Amino acid sequence: MKRIAILTALLALLLALTGCSAAAASGGETSADEPSASLEELCGAAYQDYIIETITMQMGNRMDKTPDVVYFPIRDKAPLTDYAAIDEATEFIVDEDGNIVILFPAGTVTDETNGEQSFRIPRPCAQ
Repeated sequence: MKRIAILTALLALLLALTGCSAAAASGGETSADEPSASLEELCGAAYQDYIIETITMQMGNRMDKTPDVVYFPIRDKAPLTDYAAIDEATEFIVDEDGNIVILFPAGTVTDETNGEQSFRIPRPCAQ
């Protein structure tokens, strides 16, 4: 009887670990049934300012390193929001380290030939 209880517990543990492993392998994406967190929930009430400042800084750094890739907000000395909204509809994923990755379709913030652009946003609360 004791042996069956131990085997049952081990089987339950194995199933739980398999589920965690599958979630990690899929990039931690949630299924359609699971609610996903919003940018505000992940970054706090001032998420828009934080994300805009971080992306703008990254664009400038990238242009310094690769001048062939020109980001429209930097070139035009215009706010990022002139080219892309940062709001509840902004496309993003959460990477394996828990950081937010903002995704802009090709042609949104740079020439379409440069493809989709992604910007890693460290979570202010993940320290």
